[in-house]
Amino acid sequence: MNLQHHYKTRFQNDLSGCGVTDGELVIVACSGGVDSMCLVNAMLKIGARFEVAHVNFKLRGADSEADSESVMSWCEENGVVCHVKHLPAGKEAEQKGNGIQEAARRLRYAWFEQLRVERGASFIAVAHHLKDQTETLLINLLRGVSPSSLGAMAPRNVNTVRPFLSWSQEEIEDWVKLDKVPFREDLSNKSNKYLRNRIRNEVLPLLESIRPGATSHLAEWTNRLRSQAAAVEISMSDASRDIVQYYDFSSNTSSNEPVNEICRINLKLLGESAWGDRVLDKLLLERKWPFGSREQAYLLKRASIGAEVVFEDDSLVREREYIILRKLEAENAKNESYSACTLNTENGTFKNLSWTCEIVDLEMPPPKSPEILWLDFHSIEHPLIWRTWANGDKLDPSGMEGSVNISDLLTQWKVPHLSRATARVLQDAKGNILWVFVAGEDKVWSRISRNVSITKSTKRFVLEVKI
Repeated sequence: MNLQHHYKTRFQNDLSGCGVTDGELVIVACSGGVDSMCLVNAMLKIGARFEVAHVNFKLRGADSEADSESVMSWCEENGVVCHVKHLPAGKEAEQKGNGIQEAARRLRYAWFEQLRVERGASFIAVAHHLKDQTETLLINLLRGVSPSSLGAMAPRNVNTVRPFLSWSQEEIEDWVKLDKVPFREDLSNKSNKYLRNRIRNEVLPLLESIRPGATSHLAEWTNRLRSQAAAVEISMSDASRDIVQYYDFSSNTSSNEPVNEICRINLKLLGESAWGDRVLDKLLLERKWPFGSREQAYLLKRASIGAEVVFEDDSLVREREYIILRKLEAENAKNESYSACTLNTENGTFKNLSWTCEIVDLEMPPPKSPEILWLDFHSIEHPLIWRTWANGDKLDPSGMEGSVNISDLLTQWKVPHLSRATARVLQDAKGNILWVFVAGEDKVWSRISRNVSITKSTKRFVLEVKI
């Protein structure tokens, strides 16, 4: 079989294997080097719909301009649409504090994606090949990344395709030579200033001298790692669905009130699962918790009830059967309309609770319920105000002498830590606390002030809370 025909057929199969179908427009990234020029030539040979995207970072003076001229000239000769963009990689590196190569990579991929959307293209094609795969593996090993990050580049990653991933450098150079494709050599690739170049120019030749075929063997290993990482991800996802129970917002009947709870972690399942710590770590990593805070979070598995770890706006609280992840209300506490509510109507909502109030004439003693408050209408200073409790709040409890801190009262009641944050107090116009109310998952606590006299007057104020 003709070798050129073989390369063409193989490339067509590899491109199809990346999910690219006939007729789909592809943006092909082309620097002008041998790899990317082979890629644009391959796209041309199989009759694919494509346009070329070339970035000039202006980092190598006349050489950068010559690269652009070479790419544009080839596109013009072959009737291919060519897009050229000048991007300030040096300025980006200075502003972001990254190396020049990382800045250039970030800028060009951002532009490629922008161009893809603007042109209505399905994919961005890049010329990564077998040696690039191996270089990336060694770089990641040297940087000490997690095992899950050691896997190979995928032939397709969302909108980016890599049809040359199974091709060796020698095969690409051979096809370019056979088809007499012009290309430019980037002299900076010879410099060992950058880590990737040192690996390419020094480490890989040494490995090949020790064990011929080492480059392809390492690349194949990365493929196995990627497959294993995918299997691990599936197992972790299965475990996570059991361990982590997310709050069902559809069940929130009070649409005008925010829900603080994000999810709860089942402690029993967390301890039994081989993926327990990995599931918890991934959850917190997604919430952008740093390593130190995540390590503290692990300790909650053996901590006492009420123990808490806080990072920025998130809080993890140990309860009896769960660790609960919630969103803190620091900002909401500053908002008076959210932290307080005046009872100047017959009904309303406050902090996910509904309340009704009315003035009634009663001849019989009122029924007792922790969810119902009875006050003498004439003995209280109106208007009454709902608010969240705060540190330092005190109550003169009925049946007791002196005052107690509400925080101590909550401790005596053994209110779960998460429920404490939602405790409400009812105060009169002078700021005197008349009632403390806390709603847990399956229990309600409340206490009235002894300073609120309930006389034999027929005019009584009744407040009823519905959970």
